[in-house]
Amino acid sequence: MKKYTFEISGIRWYIAFLLFLSTVICYIDRLTVSILAPVLKADLNLSNFQYAGISTWFLISYSVFQTIFGHYYDRIGTKKGFTVAISIWSFSAMMHAAARGIAGLSVWRAFLGIGEAGNWPGNIKAISEWFPARERAFGLSIVNCGAALGSVVAPPLIIWIQLRWGWQAAFIATGALGFIWLLLWLRQVSVS
Repeated sequence: MKKYTFEISGIRWYIAFLLFLSTVICYIDRLTVSILAPVLKADLNLSNFQYAGISTWFLISYSVFQTIFGHYYDRIGTKKGFTVAISIWSFSAMMHAAARGIAGLSVWRAFLGIGEAGNWPGNIKAISEWFPARERAFGLSIVNCGAALGSVVAPPLIIWIQLRWGWQAAFIATGALGFIWLLLWLRQVSVS
């Protein structure tokens, strides 16, 4: 049985675009808890100290798992690596909506850090795989712009969702963006 696939002209630019989008989504998910801080602190009765602890769990897991994901990408490749990383961080982002206090937010924040730790090692490896040496810096600069754009898009998007449907909906909606991205990524897997 013959398998039919289609060719994407300039596939490496499509890959760069997907990596750019993953970085935009990464920063939207990362900033959701910060943007919603006043609402979360009031609704869940969190002190400033407790809220700071939530951020600490993210940073610890993010720092530790960047090295782990770097090794992981070298062993299984970028396609599978990104599938795992964005699945973890998107699920974790959505599960923030189920948190009822400091413990829940801390756990899901730590898992978000685990998943998001895979974004940068994966971006660098994918650019090195898909781009010739003379275009790698440009390819990575496109991806890197996603951090700035995600930081610009996140506040109005998250505040709008929160005002319209509540803070839980903001976490669910922003987390769902990663699963939408994953559909595009898995489609890329079948064409590359």
